Amino acid sequence: MKHDKNILIISVYFGINMPFGERIKKLRKEKGWSLKKLGENAGLQGRLIGQYESNNVAPTANSIIKLAKAFNVSTDYLLIDNNNDNTRLPSIHDNKLIELFEKLNNMNSRDKEVIISLIDAYIKKNQIENIIDDTINN
Repeated sequence: MKHDKNILIISVYFGINMPFGERIKKLRKEKGWSLKKLGENAGLQGRLIGQYESNNVAPTANSIIKLAKAFNVSTDYLLIDNNNDNTRLPSIHDNKLIELFEKLNNMNSRDKEVIISLIDAYIKKNQIENIIDDTINN
């Protein structure tokens, strides 16, 4: 496999086990997207993404950002293989919810635990109600 020297420098510097190209190819296949579809979603040419996947061309910072947004992951997730999927970004599109979670993130540990427990309880309550509704309606 041919590696661009910039990809190798990035890989050595960040300790990447999976080259960038393999990472985006894996994500693309998980989504069931063609190169063309990923290109449309990221605002890039599918042919160029193919070059990234082959590790023949080093992506620009702008391309990395576009690909991260298309996959809904962080740029760190694309660049650094730390075997930690916590770098995936949540699919939250409600600005009010994002604002509340940012405020929650700044609270002390005890308050966070209480609020997380409340959220968890409401989610479980909703799941139980859905099961009951499904049982009654079927």
